[in-house]
Amino acid sequence: MKRSRQAGVSLLNVLAVLAVGTGLVQIMLRDQDVAVHQLKRSNSVAQARALAHSGTTSVAVALRRDFVEAPGSDHLGEAWARAAQEQIALDFGQFAVAVVDARGKFDLNALQPTAIAEQRVFSALLTSLELPEVLAGQITQIISQKGPLHKTEDLIRFGLPPSDVRRLSAHVTATSVRGHLNLNAVTEPLMGALLHNPSAARGLVARRLLKGFLDTRDFAALGVSQPPLAGFTSDVFDVTSMARVGQARVVVKRRLLRDPDTGTVQSRARQ
Repeated sequence: MKRSRQAGVSLLNVLAVLAVGTGLVQIMLRDQDVAVHQLKRSNSVAQARALAHSGTTSVAVALRRDFVEAPGSDHLGEAWARAAQEQIALDFGQFAVAVVDARGKFDLNALQPTAIAEQRVFSALLTSLELPEVLAGQITQIISQKGPLHKTEDLIRFGLPPSDVRRLSAHVTATSVRGHLNLNAVTEPLMGALLHNPSAARGLVARRLLKGFLDTRDFAALGVSQPPLAGFTSDVFDVTSMARVGQARVVVKRRLLRDPDTGTVQSRARQ
């Protein structure tokens, strides 16, 4: 009876050891699965990030080439714009690039107290959008006292009505360098504000849509002069690249600044 009791205790000890061992093995396997999953996700994120950055690089290279081959005009029919594309399915993921010509929007940081021409254009834009003209003075004061804006949405933080800022956002931006507006990219309300002639603006935008770009002949054909704050080229471009590899999705936002004298392109982070 004693031997039987000892055998039973030994068996229980063995079973306990096996149970503990099995539990440890399961924990190790589970941790290994987690580690493998994390490694795969880490690799996917790295691949997606590299793919997204390559999209920005492709636009930068196209802009540098464009400066050499076609320095007199920037429009959506050029190679730098065609570098942007709808989402494309690859063997290992998805990829898309979007480019916006930032000189197609009014630069709010140009609203300095002594910038009379810019003030007139912005006031005309507010009128076209049926927004309170008092916004011009408020924004000018914000920029004068708080410094340049980093993005349009900063206006909300400084107390401007969010609904007004949202209505403005399609037509304005904030950059760190001064430059002319690009007549090949401005919206119709902004074109009208530049010309102080909504009818001529509609005609020019229609010609741009049909022809793909504008030049001095288009203005002459409609009997209007090229506005002093605008030209046909750009030096600031906002690029958004999206890449997906597996379950990893990466979005990279960059602002490309092209030197108007050398064509050198710099890439900066964009919020």
